[in-house]
Amino acid sequence: MHDSHGTACYGGIAMNDGVVSASAGELIAVPEATGIDILFLHCAGPQGNGEGSNFLTQYLRAHFEPHCKVLIPPLPDPEAPHYKPWKKTLERLLRERGDRQVYIVAHSMGASVALKYLSEKPPMKAIAGLFLIGTVYWGLENWKVREFSFERNFQRHLEYIPNIFFYHSKDDAVVPVSHMWHFAEALPNAGIREFEHEGHLYEKGIPQLVADIKSATRG
Repeated sequence: MHDSHGTACYGGIAMNDGVVSASAGELIAVPEATGIDILFLHCAGPQGNGEGSNFLTQYLRAHFEPHCKVLIPPLPDPEAPHYKPWKKTLERLLRERGDRQVYIVAHSMGASVALKYLSEKPPMKAIAGLFLIGTVYWGLENWKVREFSFERNFQRHLEYIPNIFFYHSKDDAVVPVSHMWHFAEALPNAGIREFEHEGHLYEKGIPQLVADIKSATRG
């Protein structure tokens, strides 16, 4: 499935195998975060200029570099993604960070992979926050893909993560906003950020995301 005004997102996949509402363009003034590592996992689909997660990666760099290290690795075969290669890439990146605290920001397919991976691993002290944008709740009707689906009671293995936030727009034509509300039910302590007219790609960025990351770094 692709969203050309936004290429996002599930090309190559056979689909059946506390609430805050705000404008993403609304400016929020918060102190600068410094000395943190942000790992961004992009969506599926092309990742060229003006495609996929490109708007979000530029936005994060503009707001956090050079004060923070923003890691934006290319993920394998994004136009025909599979869980295991993306999992291995994430695993390697986290291993390379060692004990250094990491804030994971992830979009669409990248968000689903991050959530599934962390929910199936023993607690990792280095994970200081999960900030998940336009995330698919795999296993719902018409979204049944075994390799990406979450295990039963997956949320129990995420309780150690101190900051979990979901971001979704009501007009997302790629992943319906109803997916976020399933996550809200499974993870009642997660922050829920709902927007009106940002689609799937957030071309203007997400000031609330920046504010949440900076707030999380202050503990």
